[in-house]
Amino acid sequence: MILSNRMIRHLLASTSIVLLSGCAGIVTPPASFTVYDLELPAAAERTGNSAFVPAAIEVRAPSWLSSSAMQYRLDYRQPTSREVFAESRWAGHPSEMLQRQLAASLGVSGGANGQCRLRLDLDEFIQRFQSVEASTSELVVRASILAPRDESVLARERFVIVTQAMSADAAGGVLAHRQGARRLTESLRNWLDTLDGDTAEGLNVRERCRP
Repeated sequence: MILSNRMIRHLLASTSIVLLSGCAGIVTPPASFTVYDLELPAAAERTGNSAFVPAAIEVRAPSWLSSSAMQYRLDYRQPTSREVFAESRWAGHPSEMLQRQLAASLGVSGGANGQCRLRLDLDEFIQRFQSVEASTSELVVRASILAPRDESVLARERFVIVTQAMSADAAGGVLAHRQGARRLTESLRNWLDTLDGDTAEGLNVRERCRP
């Protein structure tokens, strides 16, 4: 049987449709991610016996830190560019993980001996590479003590925590971030212990935080 040009074109078009339908059923498997977290403190690290314990803690973050992406900078090559690890992710937003970790470490449970609140503005949470073989984690927060019944700021402090990573990769950055969070906890605890009538610029924070 001799096929006309029209029949040949129709046959080729039908064959293409069948092939495309078969390809549509092939789904590219999702990329495999390694998921990390900050890890809750061990029982020995949980101390709620500071002289001043806020009634609640809140950690806020800007939009570029409101994701689970693990971010880094190549300071030795592209210091102005913020990059993300392709195969590594945080278990949640840095602000969420940090808030939970700090609340557990400081003993903040809603029944604290102060009615003031602790608010942290997370300005930076990143791994910085000084070279292909060296990196650090950088954690920058602004801490504020808020009055019991309004948004009045009774005291404020800024903390910059830089921690050397054991390895220049995502896993090394995670361990450095965990150590940095513990160092931040200790710095916050020391600062909270100074908030009395004789310091804190005469604001008498403890007295003003009474219910």
